[in-house]
Amino acid sequence: MIQHETKIRVRYGETDQMGYLYYGNYAQYYEVGRAELIRSVGITYKAIEEDYGIMMPVTSMIIRYIRPALYDELLTIKSSLRHLPDQFITFHYEIFNEKGRLVNGATVRLCFMDIATKRRIPTPEYLKEELSQYFNT
Repeated sequence: MIQHETKIRVRYGETDQMGYLYYGNYAQYYEVGRAELIRSVGITYKAIEEDYGIMMPVTSMIIRYIRPALYDELLTIKSSLRHLPDQFITFHYEIFNEKGRLVNGATVRLCFMDIATKRRIPTPEYLKEELSQYFNT
């Protein structure tokens, strides 16, 4: 399993009229967590796209809203990859507020797509090799 923590502060423009983080902005926070988790193991989205010609579009997202995140609150996004990717790569998230209380949880599944053909492809072998060291395979 791979885990990574990222901190992000709720900005004014991300909140609704109540001062709560607008529900639609959570997906952007997951993306930050996902990109930083991948970066923490020495891979970048930029390299996946530019060097290997692969995109990773989201295919599903399951979200649990537990309590509101508030304007100017420093949140901790705990991202994890619990399984080596097969035809999909699935990330799990927990977002905590400054008091350490769970605010939100989510599971986001992505697939791999060849940029040139716009067709779905299996998990690239180089990615499996890079990630396998973190799993008992």
